[in-house]
Amino acid sequence: MLLKLKKQKAKKVENKPLNKNQHFIGKCEDYTYDGMGVVKYGTFCVFVKDMAYGEEGEIVVTAVRKDYAYGRLLNLTKRSEQRVEPVCSISRQCGGCQLQHLSYDEQLRFKEELVRNNITRIAGLDTPVNTIIGAKQPLYYRNKCQLPVGTDRNGNTVMGFYRFNSHDIIPFDRCHLQSEKAGRLAEVIKKLIDEYDLTTEVRHMMIRDMENTGQMMVVLVTWHENVNELDKIIPEIIKAESSVKSVIQNINPDDTNVILGKKEKVLYGTARIEDELLGLKFSISSHSFYQVNSSQTAVLYSRAIEMADINEEDTVLDMYCGVGTIGMIASRKAGKVLGVEIVADAVRDARKNAEINGISNIDFICSDARNASARLAEERTDTDVVFVDPPRKGCDSVTLESLVRIAPERIVYVSCNPATLARDLGYLEANGYKTVEIQPVDQFPQTYHVECMACLHKRDD
Repeated sequence: MLLKLKKQKAKKVENKPLNKNQHFIGKCEDYTYDGMGVVKYGTFCVFVKDMAYGEEGEIVVTAVRKDYAYGRLLNLTKRSEQRVEPVCSISRQCGGCQLQHLSYDEQLRFKEELVRNNITRIAGLDTPVNTIIGAKQPLYYRNKCQLPVGTDRNGNTVMGFYRFNSHDIIPFDRCHLQSEKAGRLAEVIKKLIDEYDLTTEVRHMMIRDMENTGQMMVVLVTWHENVNELDKIIPEIIKAESSVKSVIQNINPDDTNVILGKKEKVLYGTARIEDELLGLKFSISSHSFYQVNSSQTAVLYSRAIEMADINEEDTVLDMYCGVGTIGMIASRKAGKVLGVEIVADAVRDARKNAEINGISNIDFICSDARNASARLAEERTDTDVVFVDPPRKGCDSVTLESLVRIAPERIVYVSCNPATLARDLGYLEANGYKTVEIQPVDQFPQTYHVECMACLHKRDD
């Protein structure tokens, strides 16, 4: 059926509803937040993967909703100068990358404009957005590799990433976002899982590769604790990569999308590895939240500290502190730092990291941001600077209200979601703060994700 449809002559655009499998010639006039091309068809917006701004091509409609539709690019009739050939052969099927078909300059332009549009339209601000800080290395930058394990229809072991919008594993030889060392080791482990018939036992594999120390960790996530032959592959892993300092079995019997279970066994080496960031050492466990792009994280945090303009008399609050990275870096300039984090393991990591680095002017509490900020506001704790680095959903209303009551002189808001950042800036602007600087940083090249920082000062009025 589809082969016959491909031979149909593409129709001119008319102002009438679209139908699934319909063909038309369209032009990419914009991008969605997740990097899909926006093609107009009458009153419809058709979202098309793998199109560059200004391109024209034949499109087949794949799904129709009430006010919009999805389409697939069949062939280009006008090609953008910003289009490049993806380095990965499966980038179009894989859900890991969305922008490999764009030049890196175009990726940066898209992300900077995305931030600017959100700030203008959602927050209603006229604060200029700084030029985005691009990555010196837009490939092979990830220090954490997470790969599901399964079998294909012939029973062969496959390891890879999920197909776009599905749970089908697309096997690959090498992911061009993971470190090259992790990629080579992943291929070795896949062969060992196949050789020792462990495919039905190992459900996921994770590799951490710390660029600045060279230390690696391998985590094998299994359905059950007792796995025959699992111990036999450990010497082969160490032989293949001598920088592996830790091999961990994580047991996760629950049939959910959560990768790591609560129970672990150290099969080789130690339970943790170390990384270095901006002159500090960080102890990393399998569960630790740690930024995946080490070099750009150094850029991000350096700019965040610069924005905060901290002095030795300042008291700093680090909300959503994770393993304590921003707070510990800030502690070298501040008088006192308090970190807040809801994950108990992360708080233990943070305290351990402070001890490793001999930092005595920082403390951590295990609490969610909502309750901690409300309590600190109630106690009228004197705070000069607040760092806020929430998950993608941004801050909840109680946390924002409490921040206003705490009334720090400066707030540095670090965000991985420009839309929720803009929403929260709008609230803070309406409640006594002025956004003075906005700085995007490309933490995740080849994907639509963008990190962004905003610095706010308390108004005098």
